Amino acid sequence: MAARLWIALIVIFATVNAHALEVDREVLPRLTLGGVVIGTLDAVNWDSDPSRQESINSEDSFIAMRLDKRLYESGVAGATVGFREDADEVHFSDHYVFYWNRTFELALGHAPLRNSLIEFPTLRDDDLAYATLVANASSTENQDQTHGDVARFDWFPGEGSHALGVWASSRADDASGNDVSGIDTLGYGYFYEPPRQLRYVVRLRRAGVILDRQETRAATGKAWMNAWIAGASLNLNDDPSSNWSLDTQLIRNFGVDGTNNVGDFYQRARAASRAVVLAVRYTARPALLTRWQAALTLASKDFDDVGDSRQWSLVPGVRYELGQGVSAVAQYAFTRYGDALGGGIDRTLQIGLSFSLEARFNDTIGERNSILNREHGFIP
Repeated sequence: MAARLWIALIVIFATVNAHALEVDREVLPRLTLGGVVIGTLDAVNWDSDPSRQESINSEDSFIAMRLDKRLYESGVAGATVGFREDADEVHFSDHYVFYWNRTFELALGHAPLRNSLIEFPTLRDDDLAYATLVANASSTENQDQTHGDVARFDWFPGEGSHALGVWASSRADDASGNDVSGIDTLGYGYFYEPPRQLRYVVRLRRAGVILDRQETRAATGKAWMNAWIAGASLNLNDDPSSNWSLDTQLIRNFGVDGTNNVGDFYQRARAASRAVVLAVRYTARPALLTRWQAALTLASKDFDDVGDSRQWSLVPGVRYELGQGVSAVAQYAFTRYGDALGGGIDRTLQIGLSFSLEARFNDTIGERNSILNREHGFIP
């Protein structure tokens, strides 16, 4: 009896010690919360849509959060979830997982498409979308032009500012019969981007080249549409308190053979075309605190096989910082259409407020592209 009691006590003692040695593996992730809410009063005079009236515009507002953790061996993994407002509806715009270390980065899920290279100083990302990105030939929805199901791999040779990327994606369709099921996009690219902290003191802020291959359905069956994107953003002076910069991007879309009409969106997306966007901006940063910015953006797009099909825009804008992340904004957009696109002129004046934030909580992870990591190998 005594022996059995001793055995029972030993088992209980061993079990208690085993649980005591078990480590709680639930580590709180770093949380990055970001977003923009923008509201403008739009005064319009559109030949392309005579019924359009003055309105209050809150489109392109979004909020997103990123959660990530440092892993046991090396690298960082996490997820991004985001919501975006478009056409008075809220869309689940981002939901993807990722892993990165000093050598490569991997992302998988519903994420931004790589069909554009440079971010231009307009109030909203889609203000000049006809010239700044390669359109989705299977959908007319705004959110389908910028987001899709993506598998992306980037390699950073030398663990520096250069990156080589390859990706496959499925662009969303709107059940119009123009879509191709499954993976319909392949892409390859080279990117150069120095640490963000140096963006006002280096000559070249960002540069790259992208080949975007999109499979679509044409009259003769399935066809691949190839488009080249090249762009650069550079500083015109080396004064971080009074900065002049230039942004430029070119898109050469070889289109789908036999598309010689631009009467609707699908035809314009498939037609061979050339687009160029150029922006000059001045940023006033007394004591290295951004206070205001003025910019002038020029965009033009022309279709190869259709006469009088040029569309061009001139967009001046100004942003004045009222506080950290709070801006008073104003923009005027002038757009002229060639006769093949319906002719006429659109004019839009927008005045409003913008609130933006990027806040980090439990910030215990350094960024791969930071100066600290570049100089001292902070990220394992």
